[in-house]
Amino acid sequence: MKEGKRGRPLTAAERAMQHMRRAAIGFKGLALAPVTENTLTSYAASAGEALPYAGSMSRTAKESTTDLYYDDDLYAQIRNVSGEDVEIRVAEVPLERMAALGLGDYDEETNTLEGDFTVAGKEYALRCVVDTVDHLPYYFNYRVFQLTGIRFDNFTTKQDSVTVCEVIITGVFKRPALASLKPYAVMQLADDRSNEAACTAFLTAAESKPGA
Repeated sequence: MKEGKRGRPLTAAERAMQHMRRAAIGFKGLALAPVTENTLTSYAASAGEALPYAGSMSRTAKESTTDLYYDDDLYAQIRNVSGEDVEIRVAEVPLERMAALGLGDYDEETNTLEGDFTVAGKEYALRCVVDTVDHLPYYFNYRVFQLTGIRFDNFTTKQDSVTVCEVIITGVFKRPALASLKPYAVMQLADDRSNEAACTAFLTAAESKPGA
């Protein structure tokens, strides 16, 4: 039995807390990077565009059942998500951000977006941060997120009855066409946070495979 402070044995609660460090508690830092090449010989994604007002992301799991074992190793286990349907709800997407994502042409002088939400077939790398109990988050890069639709939904807040237009982005995770490229990559923040800059860059960096 492990010992705690002053040599006393750890309580059951303390032992449980030791195994919670990788438990996910939410997501943030969502970014989409337009995929510019997705062929049998090459893959490329341009710089990621942050969606800072993302509120929720849900996935339709492919498996009908999932076995969960409450130990430290399983919290770190990464599931195969290829083929899963995804829905992202965002409180606001700035007009210039929509243009950067290839959803229209933005005119800075008139602050106008000539939008084109015919998104079938558009592909993005979806990056996000999954936070953990001990705030050593995982940084995910799902390499192909194929859009199936963008729609808008209005809802009214409770306190001051303000109507908000929520942007709903739907799509599906897919494998890249390049056989040697994995469907996603994952980084984790080090205990001493020494790789924090690299983790942050991981969300927005352009990517090209295979490398030179």
